[in-house]
Amino acid sequence: MRKIPRGRVATYGQLSALIGHRLTPIGIGWAIRAAEEGSIPWHRVVAAKGRIATDREYPGLQREMLESEGVRIDDRGHVDLGRHAWKPR
Repeated sequence: MRKIPRGRVATYGQLSALIGHRLTPIGIGWAIRAAEEGSIPWHRVVAAKGRIATDREYPGLQREMLESEGVRIDDRGHVDLGRHAWKPR
């Protein structure tokens, strides 16, 4: 996650695939929750199809953080993955 640059996002499923599915997308979410606060850019990880996934617990926070990095989010709370998806080498 630390490699996801500003203005880009990855999905939970993408991160799962990058580690050979050793954790499911849900497991990725639990790992993020368990990380020390401020240690990873959790806000750059979104649900499938670019959906903001943290609004129940932290209303508006992830959106605000992403928009401050130039990420555009539509009225439904979705990031345009075609424009903002992280494509690791």
